[in-house]
Amino acid sequence: MTRDEIVALMAQRDDAWRRADVDALTSTHAVDGVAISPMQGRLEGRDRIRAVYHDWFTAFPGLSFTTDNLLIDGNHVAQFFTIHGTHSGPFGGIPATGRKFQITGAWLFTLSDDGQIVHDRRVYDVTNMLVQIGALRTKPLGAKNHEPGAERPGCVD
Repeated sequence: MTRDEIVALMAQRDDAWRRADVDALTSTHAVDGVAISPMQGRLEGRDRIRAVYHDWFTAFPGLSFTTDNLLIDGNHVAQFFTIHGTHSGPFGGIPATGRKFQITGAWLFTLSDDGQIVHDRRVYDVTNMLVQIGALRTKPLGAKNHEPGAERPGCVD
């Protein structure tokens, strides 16, 4: 694929994200493609990849996906992105919380010569996302979170 063809493919995917078009996104993956996801693990085959897109759009209707930058090297693409939405449906066993989230990350693609995604790796901060939607809680730093007199090297209260 040429660089221009790859840019066009990524624009096609951006448009599919805007329309929440699961089928259009799925069609860019090879039938036997593989995706590695920090939330869902190893996804093998187009049907399994499709199910994950469906889960995201169901859990986060109105999801917004923005490409921040593309790096292209032959048939390898790094797509840096920002996603934000509202947790309005079950996601990964987590009931809807109604809370908003925003994450940034990278999507690393390997493309076939005919323009299908044969492998992708999704890289984003799952913990940050889960904290934002209320599935995980963090403890604030400070004196309330340690035993009186306990040593905490490097900490200043």
